[in-house]
Amino acid sequence: MKSEPPPSPADAPFPPSAPDDPPPPSAPSPAPEGPPEDSAVSGPPTPDDGRAGRFTDQEYIDSSTREYQNLAEEVAAAGARVHEPSAVAAHIPGVEPGVIGFEDMTGKDLGDPETLVRVDMARRSELGLRVATGLAFIVVFFGALYAGPSWVTLFLSAAVLLAVYEFYQASRGAGFAPLSLAGLLGAAAILYVSWSAGPFGAAGVMAGLVLGAALWIILAARTFPLANTAVTVLGAAWIALPASFALPVFRAADSAALVIGVIGLTALNDIAAYSCGRAFGSRPLAPVLSPNKTVEGFLGGSVITLLAAALVGRLGWLEPFTLGSMVVLAGVVCLAGPAGDVAESGIKRSIGIKDMGSILPGHGGILDRVDSYLFTIPAAYLTFLWFGYL
Repeated sequence: MKSEPPPSPADAPFPPSAPDDPPPPSAPSPAPEGPPEDSAVSGPPTPDDGRAGRFTDQEYIDSSTREYQNLAEEVAAAGARVHEPSAVAAHIPGVEPGVIGFEDMTGKDLGDPETLVRVDMARRSELGLRVATGLAFIVVFFGALYAGPSWVTLFLSAAVLLAVYEFYQASRGAGFAPLSLAGLLGAAAILYVSWSAGPFGAAGVMAGLVLGAALWIILAARTFPLANTAVTVLGAAWIALPASFALPVFRAADSAALVIGVIGLTALNDIAAYSCGRAFGSRPLAPVLSPNKTVEGFLGGSVITLLAAALVGRLGWLEPFTLGSMVVLAGVVCLAGPAGDVAESGIKRSIGIKDMGSILPGHGGILDRVDSYLFTIPAAYLTFLWFGYL
């Protein structure tokens, strides 16, 4: 069989060149007067056209305009069209579709009778703990009230200082740096001044706390001085100052009846609003601050509280209250109590926590149980002044 001779260097498409010998210089070719004949063909030129894989400017322009000439029109048309939303499902290897439930989180079947019994027992145990803690708190409080104004004032002062400290600890968890010592000293001073000179005398203490906390934070060169000063002052202004209005009530001639009236109506309004909201609630009362509270719950709780107050006042079960004063006090409580509850919910939501603390088993923190009273106590104090009970 006759073999073909190897191609000569001149016939090869890419003639080899010696790596050590530079190629001989060649004269530059004259520039073309017009676009090449194949300039309308997009894509890189072949090596046989003599341009060694180089694009010309005209080829870039022709290729781009021809390929994207309708892009702007298509984008505008797509933006003008209305697209129907559709569900999209993606399969992930090793992950089964479905909803994460009790069994996925605990490894136990909720339909199992033994598991149901354990869950029910846990709920009952928590409810029993809540009831026991609440009863113990009420017994200690009214025992101190029966023992005399000094004892109940000491009990309230200890609870207020614990609540202020609880608030500062929760704020630290959210990234703030309040002056806890300054705030606690300011709260104690507010309670002392209210006991000796009345709650309105605490205004000077509040002014001193604002100036002292601001100077302390500035001199200590702490970061975010405005926010940390505000949180420090808020602990005393929101908790200690409203609670101080209760101290003159403890020293009144009919202190037991006045305290029972405020506490009883506030607790009744809270329970009735919760029950009516669970049963009939559908429209949020404060969607941003406290979405769980409903208009139906607020109205139902108010109606029940006013009716109960009218009954007690009409029958004269709680002297010196009359029908008129009892109904007015109930109306004040119906407005101030939910406002205090919503205010604490807004603060907890802003710092991203569910409970202010855990000092009360089954209830959370002290603030979680007395948030409504922080608004009803000052309102009740003014009501008592109006009717001459103080």
